[in-house]
Amino acid sequence: MNTGQPPTADLREHYRQLRFSQPWLDVAMCWTVVVPDSGQALLLNQLAARLSGSAPHRLHEPALPRAVILPYDTDNPVFADWCGSAAMLVEGDYLGSTPAVLRRLSQEARVYSAWWNVNAHNRLSFATGGELILTIDAFGPGRPEDHAGIGQWPQLQAMTDFFVEFEERDEDYDWRAAMLAVIDQTTGARLTSEWLEQPHPYITVRMPDAAR
Repeated sequence: MNTGQPPTADLREHYRQLRFSQPWLDVAMCWTVVVPDSGQALLLNQLAARLSGSAPHRLHEPALPRAVILPYDTDNPVFADWCGSAAMLVEGDYLGSTPAVLRRLSQEARVYSAWWNVNAHNRLSFATGGELILTIDAFGPGRPEDHAGIGQWPQLQAMTDFFVEFEERDEDYDWRAAMLAVIDQTTGARLTSEWLEQPHPYITVRMPDAAR
C-alpha cells in the first residue's frame, strides 16, 4: 500500500468538492474523454455518429446540463465540449461507459470513461483502437494484476491506493473522485463547477438502441 499522498491528491480533492457543489452528480453521471490519435479534435456531428451507431440522434443548441439531464426520457442527452483536441462528454446516464460505444469512440483514439449511479454501480473504462482494454469496478477493483491491459493505462496502474479493499481504505477515501482524478491526470481535461453551470451543445441519443 502507498502510505504517502497519491499523485492525484489535489485532483481528488477538486472532484470531491465538485460532487458536494453539484448534488445531482451522486444520482448518476458519466464523464467520457476522447483523445484522438491524430491530435485533431472530433466535431460534434462526428461524436454524435460514434455515440449513436445506427440509433437515432439529434444535435442541439447549447443548454445548461442540469436543466436537460435530469428530466430526460428515452433520448439520452450527452453534453460535449473540448479541451484542446480532447472531447469531453458528460451525461446523467451510462451510454459513454458501454462497450459498444467505447469501441466506436476509440477508433483512432484513446477513450477514458467514469460512470456511476446512486446504487454505487460503476465502471472505470479505457478503450483504444476500437478495442475495450479494461473495465474496473472502482468500489471493489481487486488487484492490478487482475486486469489484463492495465499496463496501457500507466497513470491508473500507479494509483496503488485505488487497488485496496474497501474495508482497508482511509475513511475519507472517495472512489468517485479517484475515478475522475485519474482521467483528468491522464488526459488534461478537467470538469469544474463553472463548466457545469454554463451552457454547452448536446446530443440526444435513443437509448438503449445506441448501447447495442
